[in-house]
Formats: sequence, structure tokens, C-alpha cells
Amino acid sequence: MKQKAQSWIGFVIEFPTYPRQMVQGREESRRIVFLCPDSEGNPTELCLALFGQQILMHRLQQDEPVESLAGASFLFVYAAETPDALRGIVSRYEDIMNAPILVARKANVVRTAQMVTEFLVGGTGAQTGAETATTGSEGLAGKFSGEELWNDPLPEIVLVDEEGNTVHASHQLQDYRAEYTCRYVLAHFNENINRDKMAEMVNLSPGYFSNLFRSEVGMSFSDYLIQVRVENAKTLLRRFDLSVEAISKKCGFNSLAHFSRTFKDRCGLSPLKYRKSPHLVA
Repeated sequence: MKQKAQSWIGFVIEFPTYPRQMVQGREESRRIVFLCPDSEGNPTELCLALFGQQILMHRLQQDEPVESLAGASFLFVYAAETPDALRGIVSRYEDIMNAPILVARKANVVRTAQMVTEFLVGGTGAQTGAETATTGSEGLAGKFSGEELWNDPLPEIVLVDEEGNTVHASHQLQDYRAEYTCRYVLAHFNENINRDKMAEMVNLSPGYFSNLFRSEVGMSFSDYLIQVRVENAKTLLRRFDLSVEAISKKCGFNSLAHFSRTFKDRCGLSPLKYRKSPHLVA
């Protein structure tokens, strides 16, 4: 049975608070064209979360005049799973737009949106990223604004809660903000990360962010961050070229005492005892 083709929703998004541009001799607001699959539950909320509350949105119609797309700085395509037919999806716009194409998946959509907004307001650091993105690849890998994301499949993160239940972090995340957070933590666990900082990065209130992360991942943000740090500490403790104190710093703990206490709570052994007998902890 032939699978039904995915249909798409398009918007012209204007940024009226950003520096204006000249389009065909007229001064106009900067804008982009945004595409996402119609299976996206609330595309308006998605755009507001990615680009801020000050945007203006115009939904594209099937017979949309070419003039409405003129002057758009980017064609931004959000595809949770990049479809094989992507080239066909964007070809219509390529014919009438002289603009880079950005394709973002859940793992990098926040980062890509940040790059777009930095470029639109004239950020010098975003220009290189925009040029790289014109290749139409599946997504932007590596660095953005000095930040890296974990690009491999999400690893197995397991903890035992206070009731003795084994909790597994989900590998298949539906919400792009939760996936971005996990990938950011996996790349930056050694830094000063906290809930409020991550909530701000994905444009959510701290309370909403906490609820979203727990519902998507299956454990709290704090538990996920600590467990990532502990798992990395286990790896380093199996080596003998670093002191326990150096390992605590490399894994983002603010003191040796805090590291030792947390590690023992999570693993049942102190870091020193684990180093001597790592086989005693799963």
C-alpha cells in the first residue's frame, strides 16, 4: 500500500523589531519563510518559542503570490525526521527565492533558530554559520556560537530513585526542546548548568521547562544532569592519571565534598573505593 505523502505548512515570519532591509527599493521588515509538517501539533506556538513573541506570522496559501516571498533571508525547514522527499519539498521555493536553506531537526532546531535571529540582527558570528547552511544538509553539526551539542544517539542514562526503582531516560524524545536540552547537557556537563539557564535557552519558564523535561525524558532535569556527570566520573576513575579532585572538577561538581557525597549516593561507593573496585558497581 502506497504511503500517503507528508503535507506541509508554511509561514512568512516577519521580525518588525529587527533592523530593516531594502527590498526592491522599499524598506521592509526582515523576514524568513518557515516550513514544518502539518503533523506538528501547534506550529504557531513552535514559531513563537523559536523566534520570540515579537514576530508577525502570515500563513502561506497554495496560490501565494511570489511577491510575498521576495526578500526573505532564509528558507527554514523544520523536519523532526528529515524525509527523503525533502528536495521536492523545497524545490518550489528554490525557484522563487534567492536565499539559504536551513534544515533543522529536533536535535538542532533551537541552535539553528538562534543562528537565524543572530544573523538577522547583524551578529557577525552568525554569518559563517549561515554560509555553511546553504548546502541543504540534514542539519548543522559541530559548533554554533561557541556551543557544541552531542551528535551521537542519546546514550543509556539509568538511575535508581529514592524508592529503589530503576529509572531509564527515554531515547525517543518527541519535543525538540527536551532533546536539545539532553544533547546540550551531554556536551556541557562539566560547566555551570542549571534548570533556569536551560529553561531560558529554550524560551520556557522554569516551571514549564521542568514539567516538560520530566514528561519527555522520564526523570527530572536535575537527576539527568547529575547522572550524566556521575557516569562520566566513572569512566575517568577507571584511569589513574587524574586525581579524584581533578575528576570532580572535570565533571562539573563544585567541590570534592559534593562530588564524593553525590557519587556515593548514586553508586553506593565512594570515588576512591570505586577506583579500586569498579566491578562492584554496575
